[in-house]
Amino acid sequence: MIDRESRTRVGGLSSRFLFGDRVGLLVFLGSLCLFLALWRTAFLINDTYTIANGLAAVADGNIALTDPEYGSLRSPGTNFYDGSTYSRNYGVIVLALPFLAALRGIEAVADLPVALVAVWSLLVYGTILVAGRQFGRERLARLGGGCVVAAVFLLNVALVRPIDPVPHHQLALQLGHATGGAFVGTLAYRLVSFTDGRRRGVVAAVAVVGGTPLAFWATVPKRHVVTAAVALAVALGLAYSRDAERDWAFESRAVCYALLALLAWIHAPEALVLFVPFVLVDVATAPDNGPRTLGVLGGVFLLALVPLLVTNTLITGDPLTVPRMLRTVGQGSDISLTGELASGDGSGGSDTTILPRFVRVGIVLVQSAVEPLTKLLGLVRGGIHSLQTDPTAAYRTLVRSGYIPEVANSAEGTPEANLSLLESSPVLATVAAAVSTSLVAIERAVERRSLPSGVTPADAFLALAAVALTLVYIGSLPLHAQVTVRYLFPVAPILVCLAVRLPPIGRALDAHWRTVLWSWSAGVLIGGQLVLVALVALDVGRAEAFQFHAVLALAVALALGSWSLLSVASDRFDRVGAALFGLALAASTAFVAFTAVEYFGLGGAHALPMVRALADAIPLR
Repeated sequence: MIDRESRTRVGGLSSRFLFGDRVGLLVFLGSLCLFLALWRTAFLINDTYTIANGLAAVADGNIALTDPEYGSLRSPGTNFYDGSTYSRNYGVIVLALPFLAALRGIEAVADLPVALVAVWSLLVYGTILVAGRQFGRERLARLGGGCVVAAVFLLNVALVRPIDPVPHHQLALQLGHATGGAFVGTLAYRLVSFTDGRRRGVVAAVAVVGGTPLAFWATVPKRHVVTAAVALAVALGLAYSRDAERDWAFESRAVCYALLALLAWIHAPEALVLFVPFVLVDVATAPDNGPRTLGVLGGVFLLALVPLLVTNTLITGDPLTVPRMLRTVGQGSDISLTGELASGDGSGGSDTTILPRFVRVGIVLVQSAVEPLTKLLGLVRGGIHSLQTDPTAAYRTLVRSGYIPEVANSAEGTPEANLSLLESSPVLATVAAAVSTSLVAIERAVERRSLPSGVTPADAFLALAAVALTLVYIGSLPLHAQVTVRYLFPVAPILVCLAVRLPPIGRALDAHWRTVLWSWSAGVLIGGQLVLVALVALDVGRAEAFQFHAVLALAVALALGSWSLLSVASDRFDRVGAALFGLALAASTAFVAFTAVEYFGLGGAHALPMVRALADAIPLR
C-alpha cells in the first residue's frame, strides 16, 4: 500500500511535471473552460468521420473499419489496404479511449447533456478556486464563486436539450483534443517564464489562447492543436536540458525525443518536420554528445516508437509502413512524405531476394529513413519555389485572403469564409520587430560561430520549425475549408512565443502588462458588442462577416506592426504598443467567439445550452 505522504509527493511531482506551478495549472483550467464553452458536438470537417469511425472500430476490438458509425467508408482520409479500410491518427484514437469509457460510464448513471454541463461547471469552479488561492482570495473564491457557478449551472439545466443521437466517439475525440489544446497555453507560459519571468509568461499564455484560433480548433479532432502542443513541449524540454543546475536536465532532453516519436503515431509527416530541426539544434548545442548519451537518447526514441511500429504491423504487416502511406479512399488535402505505395506484392525495382535476410532488412531500413527525408527536402524546396514563382498565393495565405477564384471553385456556398494567418492572428504583426533586430544579431553570430546573443536553443528550434512547417505547406495553399489556414495553425503559437521574447516587444509587455490585459478585455467586451451591432446593421452573410473581421484585424495588425518597427529605436510609445497588442488579441478572440458561436454553430450543436441560446438570440443571417 502507498501511504498518504507518498501519494502526496507523487501528485506534487506529476502536477509540477505537467503544469510547472499553480499559474500553469490556472492557465490549463481556464483554457479548458473556454474550449468547452465553445464546444460544438457536431462534425465540422468530413475528415473527422474517418477518425471517429476508427475509434468506434478500436473500441470494439478491431483495427480495420467495417460498418461506419458516422458518414461512410468513403470519407476523406480513409485508407485502403489488402481489401480492408483503415483510419489514421491511431495515436489520438487510443488516447481517446479513456474519454470514451468515461462518457459511457457517466451516461449509465446520468443524463449526458446535464452531466456535461455539470463537468463544465465543476471545471469553472475549480478554476476559480485555484485563482483565489493564487491571489490570496480563497474565501471569496469559495463562496462567491460557488454561488455564481451554481446559478450558471441551473441556467444551463433549464435550457438543456437532449443530444440525439449521441456521437460518443466524436465527443471522446473532442474531449481528448481539448485537453491537449489546454496544454498549449500552459506550455507557452512555462517556456516564456523560464527565460523572461512569470509576468511575461502570463502575457504569452494569454496571447496564445486569446490571440490565435486555438479555442476554435481545440475541439476539432484534427492534429493541428496536438502538433502545436508537442512543438512547445519540445522547446520547453530543450530549454530545461540546457540548464546544468536543473535536476532533470538530461531527462528533459530524452522527453523531447519521446514526444516526437509519439507524435509520429498521430501524424508521422509533421513529426518528421519537427524532428529534423530539433535534431539539428539539439546535437549542435548539447553539452554532451558522447556515444553513451546518444545511445540512451536513441533507445528512448525507439522505445517511444513502439506504439507506431505495432500499429503499422497490425495494419500492413510492415512496421515501417504508416497508414498514410496506403492508398487513400477519400481525397483530402494533406502532405505526404512517402512515395506512391506499390501494388503490395513487392514487385518492381531490383531483385534483392538473393541477398541475405539481414542485408535486405538493412536496405529496407535505409530506404525507409532516406525516402521521407528526401521527400521532406523536396517539399521544402517546392515551398521556396512557390514563394519565388507565385508570391500572390503566399500573400493570400499569410496576409490578405479576400475572394480567391481557385478556392471559390472548391468551396460550397461561402468562398470567402477563410482568413489568412495574419487576419486570424493579428498579434503576429509583432514579428516585424524581428526584421530590424535580427540582421545585426545574425551578422555578429556568424562572426562568433554561435547563436545570436539572447537567442536560446529553444528559440532556434521554434524558428526553424515555423519555417519548415510553412515551407512544407505553402506550395499547396490557399485551400478551401481552412477557416484560419488550419494547416499553418501550429505556426501561430510558435511565433507568438518568439515575438514576446524580442527585446523591444518584451520591454513594452513587462512595463505595461496591465495595459495589455485591460485593452484586451475592453476590446472583447466592448469591441465585440460594436462588431455585433455593425454586422447586424450591415445585414451580412457569413462570408461578408468573415471579411469584416479580416479588414478589422488587418487594420490593427498594420498599427501594431508599425509600432513594432519603431519600438526598436525608441521606447516612447511602449504604452501605445501595449494597448495595440491587447487590441490585436481582442480582434482574434472576438473572431473566434463569433465563429464558434454563430458562423459555425453547426445547427445549434453547442454542448453548453446557454451558448446555444446566445447563438439563437444573435440576429445574424
